[in-house]
Amino acid sequence: MLKKLFTIRNLVILVLVIALFVVSGLLGLKVPNPVISLAAEPIFHIGPLAISNALFTAWIIMILLILLAYFSTRRMPKDLDRASNQDLVPSGLQNVMEWLVEILYNFIEGIAGHWTARFFPIVVTIFFFVLVSNWFGLLPGVGSIGILEHPHKAGEAGFIAKGPILTGIEAEAALEDKAAAEHEEAAHSAGYIVVPYLRAPSTDLNFTLALAIMSVVMTQYWGARALRGSYFKKFFDLSGFKHGAFDGVVGLFVSVLELISEFAKIISFSFRLFGNIFAGEVLLGVMAFLIPYITSLPFYGLEVFIGFIQAVVFMMLTLVFFVIATLGHGSEEHH
Repeated sequence: MLKKLFTIRNLVILVLVIALFVVSGLLGLKVPNPVISLAAEPIFHIGPLAISNALFTAWIIMILLILLAYFSTRRMPKDLDRASNQDLVPSGLQNVMEWLVEILYNFIEGIAGHWTARFFPIVVTIFFFVLVSNWFGLLPGVGSIGILEHPHKAGEAGFIAKGPILTGIEAEAALEDKAAAEHEEAAHSAGYIVVPYLRAPSTDLNFTLALAIMSVVMTQYWGARALRGSYFKKFFDLSGFKHGAFDGVVGLFVSVLELISEFAKIISFSFRLFGNIFAGEVLLGVMAFLIPYITSLPFYGLEVFIGFIQAVVFMMLTLVFFVIATLGHGSEEHH
């Protein structure tokens, strides 16, 4: 067992790791304190429209998904009747994507039933979009390469920049006494923070909120399409008054709760995804600052798993809400 452990390759890796720590210690290299920004930072403008790094990254992800769909289907035969057996056998990327799509379709079919063909394109698109958005922030350079700017707040200290390199040497903090105001301003002018070019879209509340609103709006659409006008009666139900004032008040109160729950879905959707992915990136930044290099690797594996789970949860909740909206209540269900 020890002979397998102490191989030449493992020893070389161990020596390189030790050398990395020794060299960084001798040179005084430090990882800058993680700059945590809740809001996505604008990186350029298109006319009056400010384009944030999260929005710019979302555009890149959309382009990548479109290219993935194109290269996965470009060799599919258009005319199945005239296609040979060799043309019908998928290979490479098409084979992988057909395998994934088949698994997802069978899974969704067990929940949605005859609505699968209508729900499948929406929920699976949400799944892939959220999944890639969650994992994109784990790529090297995302969130770490960007523009050096002075801190946006007067009392916020930055880091010393030597040429294009942002060091971990913290600029002097703001002084409270009025006599040192000039010294404070000079120290502040030397401080910098990094505004990254790319940021995981899921760490921007605007992104998760937009997805949540789209999911809830589509829920109302499918409910109205399945049940027609009777679908909206559950939000303002006065039918209980036919059986008495008490039943009417209770029915009206329940219908108001139904309406509130629809808005609560937006808050639940958006903050669940945003909170989990944003907290994960903060954790990675803090761990990289406290114990740089190898210690962060297990947390990267954890974030890969969490990113996948959150994409599945978002897809599943959207699908379940679609299915529930198409089910009738009372007389509508019987009809």
